Amino acid sequence: MGDHRWLKGLFPPIPTAFGAGGSLGAPPRGWLDFLARAGLDGVVALGSNGEAANLTEAERLAWVRAVKAELPRSLRLIVGTGADSTVATIERTKAAAGEGAEAALVIAPSYYRRQLTPDALRRHYHAVAEVSPIPILIYNIPPHMGYDLGTDWIISIAGHPNLAGMKESSGDLARLPVLRQALGTDFVLLTGTGEKLIDALIGGADGGIAALANLAPAASVAIRNAWRDRRLEQARRDQQTIAPLGEALTDGYGLPGMKAGVRMLGYDHGDPRPPLPPLPAAELPVLRRLLEEAQLLPRALAS
Repeated sequence: MGDHRWLKGLFPPIPTAFGAGGSLGAPPRGWLDFLARAGLDGVVALGSNGEAANLTEAERLAWVRAVKAELPRSLRLIVGTGADSTVATIERTKAAAGEGAEAALVIAPSYYRRQLTPDALRRHYHAVAEVSPIPILIYNIPPHMGYDLGTDWIISIAGHPNLAGMKESSGDLARLPVLRQALGTDFVLLTGTGEKLIDALIGGADGGIAALANLAPAASVAIRNAWRDRRLEQARRDQQTIAPLGEALTDGYGLPGMKAGVRMLGYDHGDPRPPLPPLPAAELPVLRRLLEEAQLLPRALAS
């Protein structure tokens, strides 16, 4: 169902912008251009870092429309459309495609997870893929789903021509070569661990959908390009520069830290929407220091 090779790239899962009162906003001025100048391949709207779970259906489409309207020509658009219901996932996917989404990131259902067998999940994904006008990416993120699809389940789910690939956010990089061997070179493997991007690429990933790429887009692209050019030591040096910041996001700061970080870079997307709290004020100096040490902000002058 079309050429999926463009999905083998780097796509930051962008934050959703909210105004002072918590209402849906628009992408901050210059934000998408900042990502485009870095050489990224596209963006993901309505991912975990886009607070998709905290938006109404109308807001979801309004945000996709707002992003699409300001998206530079060099960036492609992937949209998160997963729901616990197959019918709802299909509806969201078709609606996102109607607003300009070029692929859909579909998180695995989780609410009735005791009954979600591999066969049930395979039927779910294949039903969505069969009628979707855009390619589908399976999304495995155990911390949010409450379970891990695992290598065997992923292999059993794949197989439909419109299931173009997956975002693998378990953190288990050892499964990447297994998945690559089992699913072939056409199946797109995207890692969710930006702090270990080079290791994921070496293991068989084609690219990534990583929150760290919002804060360090140029460095992430440099790692990918050095790997492609077989400059492995340079890639590792670039990775070491930004890894501590990425580890802080993954291990604790999460979305609140990412939003605070892009604000420090000059792109204020507002605070997370309740019930998600903003990053505690006491952590802001630590985050700023991590950004400085990652060479993403000029170091503050000593007092």
